[in-house]
Amino acid sequence: MASSAQIHSNVYTEEDGTAVVHTYSCLMKGHSHPNRDAQLLRTVGKVVLALTTAYLTFVGSKAWLRPSQAVTPLVVDLDWIRSSHECPDDDGTAAHRVCFFHNLVVYQSQLVYLYQGPRPPEIPDILLNWHMDLHLDIVTMSASPRSRKFVVMKEAQVQHVKVSTLTWRQYHLNYYHGMGEAVIDIYNLACKYLQYCGTRNSSELTPIYIEKPGDQMSWEQALPSAAQAMHCLFPGKAHWIGDSDIHDKVLLVKTAVVGIGPYSRRWRGFPDQAAKFQEVYGTMDVHVADTYRTRLTQCFKLQYKQHNTEGPYDVTIVNRDYQKGRHIVNVKEVAEGITAMEHVKSTRVIYMEPLTFKQQIQVYADSHVLVMTHGAALINILFMPKVSDAACLSFLPCMSSRSINLSCTRSSTRSHVY
Repeated sequence: MASSAQIHSNVYTEEDGTAVVHTYSCLMKGHSHPNRDAQLLRTVGKVVLALTTAYLTFVGSKAWLRPSQAVTPLVVDLDWIRSSHECPDDDGTAAHRVCFFHNLVVYQSQLVYLYQGPRPPEIPDILLNWHMDLHLDIVTMSASPRSRKFVVMKEAQVQHVKVSTLTWRQYHLNYYHGMGEAVIDIYNLACKYLQYCGTRNSSELTPIYIEKPGDQMSWEQALPSAAQAMHCLFPGKAHWIGDSDIHDKVLLVKTAVVGIGPYSRRWRGFPDQAAKFQEVYGTMDVHVADTYRTRLTQCFKLQYKQHNTEGPYDVTIVNRDYQKGRHIVNVKEVAEGITAMEHVKSTRVIYMEPLTFKQQIQVYADSHVLVMTHGAALINILFMPKVSDAACLSFLPCMSSRSINLSCTRSSTRSHVY
């Protein structure tokens, strides 16, 4: 009895995702023709090879389906990484100093400066928080095999960050300080010093918040408006230095900018600090302020009405819930009085509490004249129409922080939006 040949193939995947093909042959009893069997072997072999090639191509194209395809640690030889820095704005004062750091490391809730040599470098003194006089804190670490901390750090997973801002968010869970200072501080650094001014490549920038542990509720949890503004300006992921998901990783930041800088004043300061504050900080660059407003306006798709500069005027009174304080108790009387004025088209009273952030800033965009008591929401006058006669009247309570009767207002201010 002659024999006929059969070919069998097994294709399987190793644990590391490598495809392996095993081909073997066996003899079966029966009638056989040598030439025909040889041809059969060649033909089946070609088929197996083609199927194997197709399978490997499929596996490669579906790599994301493999169970073993978690994020692979990036292998970086930190022995060759050295940090450096330079300060483009430096007049000798920590309050004005802005510096670039290169190859800076974020590791276990600390900023780490890697150096080589017998002595650590001198890190420039940089003010980060003028409310509490807090300065930049960087740990210097010798990139030497004799440094135990460096040896341990080398074993960590490395994540690259192309460009970053390093900022201390001052009272960032408060609406005014979050929207009026922290977000603008980040944008000011990114736009003025890195030229990330709301352009398409702004997703490359990774904001890193370096305030120390404390009340670390995220902006997503406590101040969604700030989170939405940041996502608009810089769509990439931001990090707080104390985030648990990066604690044991090495964030290798190629370029970072840090500092308040001399041109960051957004307000005149408290009465007892005003003179000193205005002496230290100049006003923001017009280009930075304008692109900031333009980018947010585009993101939130604000619609602006055409206002006649000669009137009649649309007047908005923003009132607060009585329990929130600074409530205008005679708001109905005030609204009726304003409506009766010449050149006034309409008067409306708005309460912001039930509105979304977009709805709130649309109120400002719709307003030709805005009347409200002093408070954090005044930062939203940024979104009022860009015409010279758009005006905001802000009143300070006279006797009580709970409510205000406009007939007893002791002071008021009027500011134009340019």
